[in-house]
Amino acid sequence: MLLLSMNLLLALALLLSDLAPYIDPNTLLFPAFLGLVFLPLFALNIVFVLFWLIVRPNYVLFGIIVIAISIPNLLNHVNFGSGVDKSGDIKAISFNVRLFDLYNWTNNKETPNNILDFFVKEDADIICLQEYFRSDAKDVLNTIDTLLKVQDATNLHEHFTAVIHHGRHKFGIATLTKYPIVDEGLIPLDTAGNNVAIYTDMIVQRETLRVVNVHLASVHLSALEKEIDEHIERNDQQKQWDDLKMLIRKLAGGYKKRARQIQQIHQFITDSPHPVLFCGDLNDTPGSYSYRKIASELQDAFTENGSGMGTSYIGYYPSLRIDFMMHSDPLDNVKFETTDVRLSDHRPLVGEFNLNAL
Repeated sequence: MLLLSMNLLLALALLLSDLAPYIDPNTLLFPAFLGLVFLPLFALNIVFVLFWLIVRPNYVLFGIIVIAISIPNLLNHVNFGSGVDKSGDIKAISFNVRLFDLYNWTNNKETPNNILDFFVKEDADIICLQEYFRSDAKDVLNTIDTLLKVQDATNLHEHFTAVIHHGRHKFGIATLTKYPIVDEGLIPLDTAGNNVAIYTDMIVQRETLRVVNVHLASVHLSALEKEIDEHIERNDQQKQWDDLKMLIRKLAGGYKKRARQIQQIHQFITDSPHPVLFCGDLNDTPGSYSYRKIASELQDAFTENGSGMGTSYIGYYPSLRIDFMMHSDPLDNVKFETTDVRLSDHRPLVGEFNLNAL
């Protein structure tokens, strides 16, 4: 009876996680947390189905139905294909570069140069950078000027959300392209901080392509992650409980803020008079409201031509896909890869596209 109760509870949790992408966290928050753990919930329900199949087969049908309902959500998280090795006319990169490792988080002083080498090797037509940084300080590598010299995507649209050290250090977001830029601007978000979305219109094969580059609200867990590690090592249970409550508060605030941001971006994309290529760090998984809102308008290159889980975040909580590349018609994705490049706490995304005639 206990196992059956556990199975029913997990099945209910899985069904609620399936609903999470359809529920605005500002309306009802709880499902958003379940959306974050969709994959573990799905796996546990599979285990129960296999268990009942051996021990009590007449209990299996309910579990199979729940799993079948969850398959569409699973396919947003996992691509069971092996990827497609084709070439397209347009090559795009989306990469959260973590300030080009400004503070040497990787403990490797060559990381900024390695990031530049990656861009040179890929030779992309469009590059979308999040957590972008540039500086004219003599003691800091001027990464963007170097990048503009060593590869061909030299038309630059950048926007800064923070400027310090008397204007010498600038932080924000940037889009680089080989194509002529005909318009650019900021997508207004009603939230403060370093969250930003920009659009860049460029002429590609005589058509205007709108590239949307976004970085949505982070929950800034870096400091908390270190505290969690310390309190686990010391086996300080009271501090661990405090850490859990703080984590829940941070996640809750992030869900609500990103929901408001994504609604504005969704409307902007809906109103676009041009085909859209969307790149960015959503700080949300495929089980989120933010993801579904954008995916309702655009096609996800990962679900089309990716493989595996597409893990893009390699920080404290690995196995999360929080970086995305999506597109509208008449763009046709022919190749997509979540690379295994480890030069930031995010992996770069590389996609290739054809622009079909309108």
